[in-house]
Amino acid sequence: MEEAIYFSHQGVSVSNSRFIVNGKTIAIHNVTTIERRVLKPQLGFARVCILGGLALLFGSGSLPLIGVFSIIYGGVLWFLASPRYSIVIHTPAGEHQALISESSLDAENVLTALNVAIALRGDSR
Repeated sequence: MEEAIYFSHQGVSVSNSRFIVNGKTIAIHNVTTIERRVLKPQLGFARVCILGGLALLFGSGSLPLIGVFSIIYGGVLWFLASPRYSIVIHTPAGEHQALISESSLDAENVLTALNVAIALRGDSR
């Protein structure tokens, strides 16, 4: 049977027999389920900047000015934070986080290609 490639982009490849990502190959016949997860952005440092800036506003001397800059910096960090998207593959050996992408569309394309590969793999045993 000839290998059919369903997706290939930036080092990620999905075919009817294997899934290759970051130089690691996973056999499609070992994959039981696939899921996409949304990873929330880490906002801890942005929160510290904003809360610290609020506390500095009540200081004396140049502390309120530093507080304003801290609040602005924390707000920019908060605004620029974006979720990441993960493809998780379940095999008999366990769960593997195979791909993390900044783009929802890239993760969705890989997920669709993996679903097609699983649906069309048939019973090759």
